[in-house]
Amino acid sequence: MPLATSPLPRLGLAFGLAMSLAAIDARPASAIEPQADDSLPELYTEVAFPNLKFDRPVVLAYPDDENNLLFVVEQHNAQIYSFPNDLQTDDKQLFLDLPQAISKDNEEGLLGLAFHPKYAENGQFYVYYSATNPRRSVVSRFNVSKDDPRKADPNSEQVIWVSADQPYGNHNGGCIEFGPDGYLYISLGDGGAADDPLSTGQNPTDWFGSLLRIDVDNPEGGKAYGIPADNPAKRDPKFAHWAPEVYAIGIRNIWKFTFDRETGDLWAGDVGQNKWEEVIKVENAGNYGWNVYEGFHPFKIRGNRVERSSPILPPIVEYPHPDVPAAQRRGRDDTGKSITGGYVYRGSRIPELQGVYVYGDFETFRIWGVTVDEQDEVVATGELIDVDSPRQAKINIAAFGEDRDGELYILGFDGRIHHLVPRR
Repeated sequence: MPLATSPLPRLGLAFGLAMSLAAIDARPASAIEPQADDSLPELYTEVAFPNLKFDRPVVLAYPDDENNLLFVVEQHNAQIYSFPNDLQTDDKQLFLDLPQAISKDNEEGLLGLAFHPKYAENGQFYVYYSATNPRRSVVSRFNVSKDDPRKADPNSEQVIWVSADQPYGNHNGGCIEFGPDGYLYISLGDGGAADDPLSTGQNPTDWFGSLLRIDVDNPEGGKAYGIPADNPAKRDPKFAHWAPEVYAIGIRNIWKFTFDRETGDLWAGDVGQNKWEEVIKVENAGNYGWNVYEGFHPFKIRGNRVERSSPILPPIVEYPHPDVPAAQRRGRDDTGKSITGGYVYRGSRIPELQGVYVYGDFETFRIWGVTVDEQDEVVATGELIDVDSPRQAKINIAAFGEDRDGELYILGFDGRIHHLVPRR
C-alpha cells in the first residue's frame, strides 16, 4: 500500500530529458495547478456498515452474480470475508483463508482480489499476494465451493503469474482488476526502496514499474496465461523490446487503479516519492514519467533518460507533500503524502458526484474529486470533505470500493467501511 516510500537487461533509451520537459511544459496551467471548484459537492464521511469491522482492510469487491454479496480483503491476516450488501448486516463470514504463507511488511500481504467476469458461470476469482522465501508477488486463481457461495475452495489454487524476486518490501503495487476487454490487469511497483534503485521505471523489458495485462482464459507458450494481441510488444515493432505482458510503463507504485464503468477509462493513483502524488489515466503503451518525473516535475537521478519508444504522458492532477516549499506549492495547502486511487462515481445516492473521479490520501485523510473533458483537460477539481471539521472522522484511507450499483465506499485502517454523504 502507499504508506511509504529479476529485471531483464535494459535496452536502448534515446528520448532525452529536454523532450520530456517540452511535453510536460505544454500541459495547460489549469491541469498543473488545479484549483477548488464549487461545482463539486460538499460531503463528509460516515460509517456505512456499523455492525462490521475488519483488520487492515485493503480491497472491497463484488462478483457479477445474483447473491448481492460484498467481499473484503484483510491484508496481513490474508483472509477474505463476505457479507450481504445491507447497511445493517452483521453477517460477516470467512470466504477464504489464504493457504500460503505471506510476507507482512507494511506494503506486503494479501493485496488484490478480482472476480472473473463470468464468475456466475465458472466460480473463478483471482488474488494477488506477497510470497516469501524468496520475496516475490503472486497472482493465483481459486474457485468458489460448489456447495456454498460464501466459501471458497482453498485447495483449488492455481498459480497464474509470479514476479521476479523482489529485494525490498515496498512498492508491490498489488491491485488486480479485469478490464472491460476481459483481460486481467496487474499493477507492479518499481521494485522498492527509494530513487528507483533497480532503474526499472523507464525499462519496459522488465515487469517492475509497469502495469501488466494478461489473458487468463487463453493460456499459451507453456504459461498459465496468454498475451493480448494488442499489447504493445505484439502490436507494433517499435515496442518489440517490451516484455510481452507490459501494458504501460513509467509507474512508481500504483496503489489502486479502476475502470470507469461507463466509459472504460482506466484511472490510477501513482504514489510519489518525496514531493508529489499524482492521478493518471492509463492508455495502451503509455509512459507516465517515473523515474524522470515525479508528477509534473523533473526527478533527476543517475543520468536517467526517457524510454525511446514512448514519450512521457503527464498526469491529470497532482498534489504536494507538506514539506514542499511554499513557493513550489504556489499557495496550495491541500497536501498529502500517499495517494490512494479511487473510482469515477456512477452511483445514484449523490447525483452531484456523478462522473467525478474520487481519490484520497492515506496519511492526511483528505478526499478529492476531479472531472475532465474529452481531451483529458481538467474541468473541475477540489476537496470533497473538510478534514478540519469536528464532525469529520480522520480516516487512513487504505482503499475505495464500489458495489454493483456503483455506490462508493471507503476502507479505513480504523477497520470500518465508510461512505460519502452530503453535508447538511
